[in-house]
Amino acid sequence: MSKACYDCPNNVTDCFRPHCISADGIQRSLYVANRQLPGPAIEVCHGDIIVVDVRNVMLSESTAIHFHGVKQKGTPYMDGVPYVTQCPILPLQTFRYTFEASDHGTFFWHSHIGHQRADGLFGAMVVYPKTEEDLSAQLYDDDDHYMIINDWSQYTGDAEMIKAYYHESATARPTNILVNGLGRQINNIYGAKVTNTPVFVFNVQPNKKNRFRLINAGSEDCPIEVSVDDHTLTVISLDSQDIIPVEVDSITIWPGERVDFILRTDKKIGNYWIRYRGYGLCQNTNATTNQTNPGVFQVAVLRYVGAPNEEPDSPIGYDIPVNNNTTRVLNPYQKGTEDPPFTNINIPQLVAAKSNDLTALTPNVDQQIYINFDFYPLNNYDFHRKSLFGFYEVPPHRRIGTLQLNNISLKLKSFPLLSQRNQIKPGDLCNVENIPKHCTSEHCACTHVIPLRLNAVVELVFVDEGKYVIINHPFHLHGHFFRIVATENLQGNITIDRVKELDRQGKIKRNLINAPYKDTMKAPGGGYSIVRFVANNPGYWLFHCHFEQHDNIGMALVFKVGEHKTMPPVPKNFPTCGDYEPEIPGFNPMGK
Repeated sequence: MSKACYDCPNNVTDCFRPHCISADGIQRSLYVANRQLPGPAIEVCHGDIIVVDVRNVMLSESTAIHFHGVKQKGTPYMDGVPYVTQCPILPLQTFRYTFEASDHGTFFWHSHIGHQRADGLFGAMVVYPKTEEDLSAQLYDDDDHYMIINDWSQYTGDAEMIKAYYHESATARPTNILVNGLGRQINNIYGAKVTNTPVFVFNVQPNKKNRFRLINAGSEDCPIEVSVDDHTLTVISLDSQDIIPVEVDSITIWPGERVDFILRTDKKIGNYWIRYRGYGLCQNTNATTNQTNPGVFQVAVLRYVGAPNEEPDSPIGYDIPVNNNTTRVLNPYQKGTEDPPFTNINIPQLVAAKSNDLTALTPNVDQQIYINFDFYPLNNYDFHRKSLFGFYEVPPHRRIGTLQLNNISLKLKSFPLLSQRNQIKPGDLCNVENIPKHCTSEHCACTHVIPLRLNAVVELVFVDEGKYVIINHPFHLHGHFFRIVATENLQGNITIDRVKELDRQGKIKRNLINAPYKDTMKAPGGGYSIVRFVANNPGYWLFHCHFEQHDNIGMALVFKVGEHKTMPPVPKNFPTCGDYEPEIPGFNPMGK
């Protein structure tokens, strides 16, 4: 809503002027690429070489770009994770990313620093298959639509959201949803000013089968359910990996996930609402359908060619249409395989379309790794300092739980683990094998790295203890796809020991028959999820929650796949960074 927008939204034409980013009509600061929200889409063919020059023209902030879902096999230095694979791109610097489009499907790119993704620095990425590779080619006529959605706030990320989160403020949450960068402010939890900015319109030909590529580029705890009035959705791909098609009425999608679906335009020519509603922080659990401040929701328009240029006349709201016992929901919020499969279709119940590589689904695995997490009531150096403003020394409404994996907060070194691995010293890295036992009661922060043997079949068991807060965390693994073999919500006290005991009793059922591939998945709040993958991509790879607030405060770890000698050589003249500590004759700091 800058000066480039002239009289938008009073004059809707002005909302589409060059450099005008109307978003939801509330003025705020943005981080964008090429002055676009979303940023420019990358559209290539399978096997193409992609070259992206990222030129940082910010005067005081660094950045880095991650190509989400791209395995970067053989090119791990292009993964775009500061202090894991590269140094941050400093102001006025250019970094050239070069890699092969080695897998076809739906991906996206986004900043991997701070809250820049939350503030708009992201864009779609589509790798189109060769004709003989497209397993779904007979199912659709057109492949012209991508739908990139994101939760949105009237507050900026690094400047305001972090501060609000630090003080456990109610404003540290999304206030809206955008669809391809457009939306309007509607009555929601906050009662923010209603705006009349344009919503996105998807134009479709009648009597066609249209492929939609749905991407959730969101950043906070706001999983989004998507439905289209009077239309069903045939899901054909998850995170760029084809599945046996399944028909649903709505799709719930977490930040980092992608879902491709087919929509048949076989209804009466007209305009239909596409509806989006948020869960988690976007859901007002105290609201009723008659309240004026329901949860966060948004709409877009599905417009058949030949229909009038107007919006649908049906009402909009958070609970319209209301789900009932016959609505089929893919990937439902806060539900696992313990629920009826007809109304709640969970990811482990789906089937991968290709069965050529079943290595990860063998009965026995080479490495089994348990990862527990929760919001822990700890004195955290960043939020609660003992004897000053410790966790139990401040009022309950000011307390912030510490998010950790295996009771460790990730704190990276001042140099990238991959590209400057020769600088790693004994004792620099930690994991559950070499941290003090007090880490379950006191805050521990270190460079959390778990070694994986090259080509090992690895099983990860996520255990959300759910003792303090119930949240569905979306976990993303860089450099690999994994097969999702089990997920379930549990009641009562949840621990790794309890999950192990359930496994010993044969009460955990793994889908080892062509389970679906993904690179991002939700872990149920208060339960477990189990994934399998083959660690066949040498390098250092980040594994983290895809909520930016959680990732930024250490809910992450790094997998080291293979030994240093098996990793691709560092590219010539690759940028370096780190501490500058020259020796000064006669200076002995802190008695060293």
